[in-house]
Amino acid sequence: MQCKRSIIQALWPCDTISPLTAREVELWNAYFEYYTTECRKAVETDHGQHATVRTHEDVVTISRHFKEGLTKDTIKRSLTLLDTRNRTEEVKDRMAEGSVRLAVRLFSMVDVGPTSNNWTWSPPSLPWTDEQLDLSAVLANHFVISTKDTGSLIFEDEFSAFNLQRLAALDIQWTNNLANHLRLVDNDRTLCIFHHATFLQRQNSNLFPPNFIKETLRTLDLLFPRGDVDTKRWIASQQSQDADITRPDTSLIKRDRVPSADRRAVSFHYWRDELLSLKEKFDQPKPTSISQFWYDRRNRSQWYTFWIAVTVLCLTIFFGLVQSIEGALQVYKAYHPT
Repeated sequence: MQCKRSIIQALWPCDTISPLTAREVELWNAYFEYYTTECRKAVETDHGQHATVRTHEDVVTISRHFKEGLTKDTIKRSLTLLDTRNRTEEVKDRMAEGSVRLAVRLFSMVDVGPTSNNWTWSPPSLPWTDEQLDLSAVLANHFVISTKDTGSLIFEDEFSAFNLQRLAALDIQWTNNLANHLRLVDNDRTLCIFHHATFLQRQNSNLFPPNFIKETLRTLDLLFPRGDVDTKRWIASQQSQDADITRPDTSLIKRDRVPSADRRAVSFHYWRDELLSLKEKFDQPKPTSISQFWYDRRNRSQWYTFWIAVTVLCLTIFFGLVQSIEGALQVYKAYHPT
């Protein structure tokens, strides 16, 4: 517990004097599952031959360089100078590169690529090839403001992650990569959601573009409405899954309600394109099961018409079957009188 508290305070210092309580630290469980996995990969893969990081303090030191605005080249040179084993320049550069990438993933939760070619990763969604740039510039180049026209579009109360799964038949995949937030994959059948609300709430540096973190939190408020019973039950069921499966941050259901004024699509800048794609999916679902037809009640008149027709059809079949059985019995009785 104390180790987690120290890491949080070191990576994202807070002005408050009182330390984090045990309950507040518990909210970071999802993050530290990710943190532990990433560190274990870096140290255990090929016996740590792809990163110089060995302690939590190493991660904190590199992260401090990010906040100071040092370029990737400068950070890597500072790491290679620490080498005491007379490694080749190629090996030192590879280990420094891996350390920087690991620290980026832990500090900003943005995947900039693997530290080892032996790891199985999807292509890095945020390349950092220009070593004369600092991390804030790389993030600013990736997370850009959308210019797409939204008109007067408003995201209604029913627009939630739970309903996107239930009505639009989208599978929800919890991602630890902020760059994959709201991304549709697997032929647009799977929706990636960055679920680390606790991590986002702690961000207080200028590393990300202005208002980016606030807007990202607002997308979570939109998709996980506070007080929604269905959403709460769904997240609880996700929390009870096996430890091998990514479990969502519990803070998702403890966020704020989105005011009506903030539900306008025009009020979203960085995630506008992704939200508009989801809205299109949500408005034009293709029900593939009876349950989807049952739960999709956004168009009440259409819903009633459909189910009245189904009821009439079922009754017609039922009474037709009854009449057929009755006719068969009559024929049988005619040939076999009592």
